[in-house]
Amino acid sequence: MVRDDIHGGVEAGAMPRRSALTWSGTMLRDLGDWLTRKPVALHGAHRSIPHSADSRMVVWAVTAADLVTSVVVDAIVPAAYRPLHLAWVILTIVLSVGFCAMTARTPHLVDDRALYLRTGPFRALVVPIDHIRTVRTAHGMTTGHGLRRPLDQDDAVACSVSSATTLTLELTEPLLVRLRKGDPVMARRVHFGADQPAKAVETIRSAMSRDIQS
Repeated sequence: MVRDDIHGGVEAGAMPRRSALTWSGTMLRDLGDWLTRKPVALHGAHRSIPHSADSRMVVWAVTAADLVTSVVVDAIVPAAYRPLHLAWVILTIVLSVGFCAMTARTPHLVDDRALYLRTGPFRALVVPIDHIRTVRTAHGMTTGHGLRRPLDQDDAVACSVSSATTLTLELTEPLLVRLRKGDPVMARRVHFGADQPAKAVETIRSAMSRDIQS
């Protein structure tokens, strides 16, 4: 099934922030589904666009290095503090693996009505298909993560897990995007990422063509 954050029709713009409780519940659910290799099921006409494989590789590398370091640290930590250290190690592993699960199980989605740009642990953005003029590959960097405004572009937003982006949407009309901090943006461009940019372009253009024909 498709995640609850995109049910109920197309409402353009940023999806609301989740509460800490909702976020934690989502992470644990995704973690459980990911560890049991439960397929990411799609609803109706939705097609998926995987993203953030590079970010997951970095997280895995850092987690592996932390585990090695933890073994060394555990040997020098006083015995009275070892349970606390163990709890900290377990927490960091759960959060790291949970991050990987959330990004893997929330690919971008596209159907004949909208493109849902999802970032797993962070916020999502809904772009109606009829608002998209063009989509193209465009490798770039936008400082930060999640939904944000590029520092050098007043009429654009980026929506990605890491700073790297690989695709750009040009919109037919400004899209109102309310950010977590700062003033809203009337976005004419949207930068985001996909594991296979060329295939993502093809998928989105296919949805655009069906929208024109309908």
